[in-house]
Amino acid sequence: MQREIDAAKIEKIKRLIEEKDVKFVRYLYIDLDNVIRGRVSTAQNFDDDVRSGLTLAKILESGMSAMDLVVPDTVYGPRGEVLLIPDLDTFKILPYAEGSAAMIVDQFDDDKPHEVDPRPRLKENLRNIKFSFKIGFEPEFYIFRKNASGGVEFFDTHLCFQTHGIQVATPLLLEIEKSLDSQGISIEHYYPEYGPAQHELSLKPYPALQAADNLIYFRETLRGVLAKYGLFASFMPKPFDNLPGTGLHTHISVWNGEENVLYSEKDRYKLSEAGYHFIGGILKHMDALLAFTAASVNSYKRLRPSLWASAFAIWGPENREAAVRIPKLINGKEKETLRLELKCVDATSNPYLAVGSIIAAGLDGIERKIEPPDPCLENPAIYSQEEREAKNWRRYPEYLIDAIRNLDKSTLFREFWGDRLITEYVKLKKYQFEYYYLQVIDWERKTFLNLF
Repeated sequence: MQREIDAAKIEKIKRLIEEKDVKFVRYLYIDLDNVIRGRVSTAQNFDDDVRSGLTLAKILESGMSAMDLVVPDTVYGPRGEVLLIPDLDTFKILPYAEGSAAMIVDQFDDDKPHEVDPRPRLKENLRNIKFSFKIGFEPEFYIFRKNASGGVEFFDTHLCFQTHGIQVATPLLLEIEKSLDSQGISIEHYYPEYGPAQHELSLKPYPALQAADNLIYFRETLRGVLAKYGLFASFMPKPFDNLPGTGLHTHISVWNGEENVLYSEKDRYKLSEAGYHFIGGILKHMDALLAFTAASVNSYKRLRPSLWASAFAIWGPENREAAVRIPKLINGKEKETLRLELKCVDATSNPYLAVGSIIAAGLDGIERKIEPPDPCLENPAIYSQEEREAKNWRRYPEYLIDAIRNLDKSTLFREFWGDRLITEYVKLKKYQFEYYYLQVIDWERKTFLNLF
């Protein structure tokens, strides 16, 4: 494979490895089920690893599921390897892991990107788009400790936004912030969230690819820091049936140089014509887009009416029941702060797929001038089905399998990501749904065993 080698950047990293006494480098890839996987190599091998790449079985990106089982009908088998090519711009010293650094890799098959690796495809697509994008993620998570019996306990039991939650989290927050800052990742806000031991750290907006990379490092950092305290974090969308779900609210703004493409001073909601069309595109493709943004069977237990997570393909200013929300603008900084927030995103989504697909849907809206429905200014659940239909406010897919079926038919996403990636992704997610659906749970036995 012929590719450009940035020798000066390699030498700079090698000096940093020596200065920081790095012994091992982790080469990370993120599979289509959003499991962070990788290989570890010694620091002595760094020069060879980044110049020549490391090998990996071709099947692992799309054919290995979150259950660590091979998808039965994947096109990949035991034969075939890809090269893991480290992205030099992603090199990080890991402050929570002694003597360790990490890099995110792109997978290559001979001289071209591996057809089911979304990261290099996203890079290529972004190079061909005239706009740039800023993405801000708001990861929510529960913090637990394991008890003597092998179960889990909440780290704390604060109320929503209660200062008690802030106080008990402060020692953790200080170390997490310091660790992220040393990796060039900035936090904007922290909140003790609605659930007991549920917390949120909002990340500063970054360019699209960098934001997705930062989210990977955030997950790794959070887990690494908490492990030192005997704790662990879970981003599971709905870990408890009677407690709040956990989202990954995603903010996006679109830029043409210094111009915020979504903004207009003249509009009631400060949206430009392109802004309305960008929303229109997202809502138009929502039924397939959810397969990327709500990517697990568990995701849809969070996306229910009146839970402030969104359940309808609607938009609205400051409306937390809307799939696309316009956050309140900062006085005097309206142009800089106008952005869209997608509520129907969680951390089971591969961030490259989620970000790229949001962009693709929005740009299709601009290109085709897709008009959104009227804004929803209240909870859409208070309206009757007939009233919602009259306003074109539709309920989006309630189960993963329905979103996957819509994705399978999507021309837009097949063009953006390629047929092979979409086809293998659909197989992977259908396998997850079928594996889940065929489980007989305790509720079924309690309800039906003696009844029938």
